[in-house]
Amino acid sequence: MSNLAHDNVSPIRPDLQVLERRVVDTDNGFTRIANELLEAIASADLTARQLKLMLAYVRKTYGFNKKTDRIADEQIAQLTGLSRQNVNKAKKELLSMNCLLMDGGLIGVNKEVSAWHFSKCLQVSNLVSNPETKTVSNLETLPVSNPETHKRHYSKDKKDINYSSENSGESSDPPSENIPAIRPDAAIQTPKGDKWGTADDLKAAEWIFSKVRNVSPTTQQPNWPAWANDIRLARNALKCTHLEICEVFKWANADAFWQTNVLSPAKLRQKWDTLKAQMNQPNRNRPVSADHQPAAHWNSEEAWENFI
Repeated sequence: MSNLAHDNVSPIRPDLQVLERRVVDTDNGFTRIANELLEAIASADLTARQLKLMLAYVRKTYGFNKKTDRIADEQIAQLTGLSRQNVNKAKKELLSMNCLLMDGGLIGVNKEVSAWHFSKCLQVSNLVSNPETKTVSNLETLPVSNPETHKRHYSKDKKDINYSSENSGESSDPPSENIPAIRPDAAIQTPKGDKWGTADDLKAAEWIFSKVRNVSPTTQQPNWPAWANDIRLARNALKCTHLEICEVFKWANADAFWQTNVLSPAKLRQKWDTLKAQMNQPNRNRPVSADHQPAAHWNSEEAWENFI
């Protein structure tokens, strides 16, 4: 006969649950980052949110073997556990401190750690929606793409590891060596930002090209960022104004010798001292003579005029 009291007693024994051990391994992917950059982040005077964002952007860029990428606030929010509004606010602060750089829709960590500054943190509370609200300014957020598209395809052969990011249609081509520089005063610049010019630099370059066309009508359109960059460099190196540059080129363009030898801002800068010296010589102002004018075609109206 069973003992009812004994039957109703449950064994005093804890339930054993199978706990999955989580061990990280580089075979599952790793991030290449310069030690100096990691040390700069570790020693930077950042808030907890800002530090989370810096590490998240490192993961979303260098983790895919890229310097910059199109990364939505939603992806950073999911990675860090922060709200999208707080991500947007901290991102603005990091941009203002030059810790992050943005070029169009691309964003990444600024490798020039000496340019980071923490004395003036941008106050953006009036620019970002309150945490209670659910909307953020469209100008400050990027289109949200599926976070699952940020994946790394790797081979366990360490010598043949391939990285790719399908986020926002970005290709898996090898990344550029440098993050594109943002030039606040640039009216035109190359994709890398290494050559650029202001609006006045570009205007002077266009004026010079119009004069070149008078001498050589078949001249092809120049590389405008390079020409504007040459104008800017000439101004800084020669300590001259746009007007002075145009005046010297105008003189060279009207000179019988120099008009075919100075056909670009770079050449103008190279011959600057010679041109300035010759401009100041009273007898050196040589307009194009009739001998240098192109001869009329033998079968043109002008050629037959004196014959008939």
